[in-house]
Amino acid sequence: MTCVRAGAETARPTRPEQWGRAPPARAMPHTAAMQEAEVRAAVTRRVEFEHRTAPDTLVVHELGLARAGARIDIAVVNGRLTGWEIKTAADSLVRLPHQQRAYSQVFDRVWLAADRRHIQPALEMVPWWWGIVRADQTDAACVLRVVRPSRLNRDVDLLALVRLLWRDEVAEELSGLGAARTLLRAPREVLWNALAAAVPGRLSRSALQARVRLRLRSRAGWRADSPRR
Repeated sequence: MTCVRAGAETARPTRPEQWGRAPPARAMPHTAAMQEAEVRAAVTRRVEFEHRTAPDTLVVHELGLARAGARIDIAVVNGRLTGWEIKTAADSLVRLPHQQRAYSQVFDRVWLAADRRHIQPALEMVPWWWGIVRADQTDAACVLRVVRPSRLNRDVDLLALVRLLWRDEVAEELSGLGAARTLLRAPREVLWNALAAAVPGRLSRSALQARVRLRLRSRAGWRADSPRR
């Protein structure tokens, strides 16, 4: 896993056609499948450009979702939690049903960046609120063209969301809510359940979501993919 702040000194596109909607360009033959790294770089450029004025934005590559058996290609953490999944021509959509269930539990918005051959099947497989972009290879670069915009997910699963937190993080959140010391020594599964159950009695739904995003943005040591014990 790697992560970077949107305000970091990274190469950014100087022209919109390098990262988003673009004038028609000559596409490479379909047999010339793009490498996943090219699409990932194009998505990263797009994300960094969109959030160039938001230094608190964190971009995390290969974010593992605890207990979901899934790992999203790119996660963007700021005032929202946004996920990007990449499917090149070399990929299949066999895992997509499981992935969409896992991602839909956690992310406020999700984008699928897919090769043109995956677009129509994907439209039938993912929820209506998922955004979809077509990844085209031109003579110059990989270009992302919006097929369908993303919309806000109104059905985030709070238990799945708090499972993004490491044990010490969720314990600190519970401590701030006045939890008993005996509870704070419990296994992480108990802590996750306790924090999710704090809604709506101790926290509002939106407040808990904001607390999780803040914890992720301020986390040090992103080397681990799963919560620490």
